[in-house]
Amino acid sequence: MKTQDSLSHRTLFQRTKKLIKLFIPKSMLLWRAKFIDRKLSKQSPQQVFSYIYKRKMWGNDGQASDFFSGPGSHNPQVVGEYIKAVSQFLETLPKKPNVVDLGCGDFNVGKQLRRFCDEYIACDVVPELIERNKKVFHDLNVDFRCLDMIEENLPVGDVVFIRQVFQHLSNEQILKVANKLYQYKFLILSESLPKDDFTPNIDKAVGGHTRIDGDIKSGIILTVPPFNLLLKSERIICTVPDILPNNCHYGNIRTIVYQLN
Repeated sequence: MKTQDSLSHRTLFQRTKKLIKLFIPKSMLLWRAKFIDRKLSKQSPQQVFSYIYKRKMWGNDGQASDFFSGPGSHNPQVVGEYIKAVSQFLETLPKKPNVVDLGCGDFNVGKQLRRFCDEYIACDVVPELIERNKKVFHDLNVDFRCLDMIEENLPVGDVVFIRQVFQHLSNEQILKVANKLYQYKFLILSESLPKDDFTPNIDKAVGGHTRIDGDIKSGIILTVPPFNLLLKSERIICTVPDILPNNCHYGNIRTIVYQLN
C-alpha cells in the first residue's frame, strides 16, 4: 500500500508540474533551456543527453517511466502519421531492409516499425537508456547499441533512420555524421522546421532545445551548405504540425526519404 501511495503522489506531482508549465511564458522556458544548453555545451553528447533524460527535460508520460523521449515520440498524431508513411515506404522495397536507427531514444517509435524490417540495429548515446531498452524490448530481436554517432563508425545497413536528432546537435557534429551516411542506400530523416520561410542551418550548441525555438527560427536542410548532402533523389513522405501543449502551432515535423546510392 505504501508503494501504491508513493506512485499516486508521484503521478499527482508530475501532472501538477505539467499543468503549471502551461502557464509559464514560453520565453521563460526557452531562456531556461538555452541557459542549460550553454552550461552543457562543453560536455560530450553522452553527458548532455544523459543529463536531459535524468532531469526529464523533454517531459514524462505521467507515469513512473525512467526515460521519455518527448512528445515528438509519443504524440499519437505525430507518431501515427510517421509510422504510416515510413512503413508504406519500407513495403515498397524488394525485401525487408536491414535498418540502423540512430538516436533511437526510448524506442516507442522504433518498436512500431520493427515488423517492417529484417535486422534492426538501434543506437543511442546514453548507456542507461540502451540497457533499459534491452530489457523492455528483449522480445523484439533488436540489436541495441550504445554508440556516439558523431565520433564512432556507424553500423552497416540498407536504411538509416534519423528522427528529430540533428535539430539538437551543432553544425559541426551534424557534418561529421552526414559524411558517414553514404554507406546506406536510403536515409529517412525527420526534422522540426519553422512553418514560415526561414534561413536553414543556423548553428547552435548541442542541447535539448531546437533551432525553431526562440529567436533562431531555423531548421536543418541537409542538401544545402554547410552539409551539401549528395543524393540520387529525395521525396517528402510526411509533414505533421509540431504543436506545443498549449495548442500553439509553431512548426512542422517533416520526414524525407533520401536515396543516397
